[in-house]
Amino acid sequence: MTAAIFDAAAGLLACPCNESIERAQSSGRGIIGYFCSYLPVELITAAGLVPVRLRGAGSLDSGPADVFMSSRTCTYVRHALSLVLQGKYDFLSGAVCLNTCDHVRRAFDLFRHKSGLKFLGFVSVPRNARESLYAYYRQEIENLRGALEKHFGVEIDRQALSRAIVLHNRVRKRLAQLDSLRAADDGPMGGADLLAATVAALVMAPEDFLSLSEDWLLKIRPEDGLPAPRARLILAGGELDEPGWVAAVESLGARVVGDSLCTGMRAHQSLVDEDGSDPLEALCRRYFFQVSCARMIGNFSDRYESLMRALRERRADGIIFQRLKFCDPWGGDGHNLRLRARQEGIPILVLEREYGMLNTGQLKTRVQAFLEMIESRAGRSAGGADEVRSHAG
Repeated sequence: MTAAIFDAAAGLLACPCNESIERAQSSGRGIIGYFCSYLPVELITAAGLVPVRLRGAGSLDSGPADVFMSSRTCTYVRHALSLVLQGKYDFLSGAVCLNTCDHVRRAFDLFRHKSGLKFLGFVSVPRNARESLYAYYRQEIENLRGALEKHFGVEIDRQALSRAIVLHNRVRKRLAQLDSLRAADDGPMGGADLLAATVAALVMAPEDFLSLSEDWLLKIRPEDGLPAPRARLILAGGELDEPGWVAAVESLGARVVGDSLCTGMRAHQSLVDEDGSDPLEALCRRYFFQVSCARMIGNFSDRYESLMRALRERRADGIIFQRLKFCDPWGGDGHNLRLRARQEGIPILVLEREYGMLNTGQLKTRVQAFLEMIESRAGRSAGGADEVRSHAG
C-alpha cells in the first residue's frame, strides 16, 4: 500500500471532525451532513456550505442509538446516530436525509426529535430510475434548494451551481486519476489506498481534498509498483467506509483493483454536464440516472452489467461482495449476484459484516480459502481455455 495515502488519510477518517471541517467553520462556512449518494452535494456547495458524508467512525458503542432503534437496524446507521446523540456531530449546521432505506428513514425521525439541529432536509427518491419518475426527483431537489435558501439566507443561482459542478467534477477526475493507479498491473496503489482517498473526498471541503490529493500524487512514484498479486479482485456492495477492512483482504496477497461501492467509485464514475444551459437539470439527471444503488427496484441488470464491465476492463479474477448485516436491499442484490456469477463461472465470495468490526481472523480465513479456489481454477485451466478468466477478460 502507498503509505502517503493510507496513513495520511487515517487521521482524517478516524472521527467525525477533521482539520478541513475545522478550517471551514473558522472561515464561517456551515457544515451539512448527509447519508446517501443520491443527494447532489453540489447543491450544498453552491449554498456556501460544506457537504460531509455521515459516518460512524470513532463510535465504540451503538448503545445510545440502540435505545431508539431496533437491533435489526444496520450497525452503520446505529453508530452514526450514536455519535449524533453523543454530541460528536454538534459541529453540523444541519443534515439532509433521504429515503435510502427504512433504517436511514428512521434515522431522520430521530434527527428531528433528538439532535437539536437547526436545519433538517429530506429528499424522497423514487424506487426506480426511469424517465417517468424523474420529474418527481427533480421537484424534490428543487424543494431542497428552496429550503436551503430560506434557512441560510442565500441564493443558489445558476452561476453558483455551475461553479459547484465544475469543482466537484474536478474531485471526480482526481479520484479517477488515482483509480487508474490502482488498476494498473504494477500500479503503486492498492484498494485500501483508493478507498481511503475516496472516503476522504466525502468528509472534506472539495478544495481541501484537491490540494491534499495533489500532494499525494507528488509523493507517489510509479516505479514503486506493488508486487504481482495472487488475484485481482473487484469489491462490490453497499456502505463501506473502512479502508482497514480492505487492507485485511489485501494483506493475504490479493489486490482490489476495482469497486462498485456506495462510498467508492460507483458514486464518482460519471461527471455532471458542465455545458448545458440548466445546471440543475444536468445535476439531477446525473444523480438520478447514475449506476444505481440496490435500493432501486428493477435495475439489477444495469448494476450487473456495470460490474461485469469493470471485471473485464480490470482483468479481475473474482468478486468479493460485502454487505452490512440487516441491509435488506443489498441482501437481495447479493443473492441475485451470487446466482448470476455462479451460472457464468465467475468466482464470487459473499461476506456479511458489522460496521466498525473487522473480525480480522474470520475475514482472512474466508478470503484465504477464496484465493486458493481462484488459484486452483487457474492451475487446472493452464494451457487451455480458462472459463473463469474468459469472463474477466
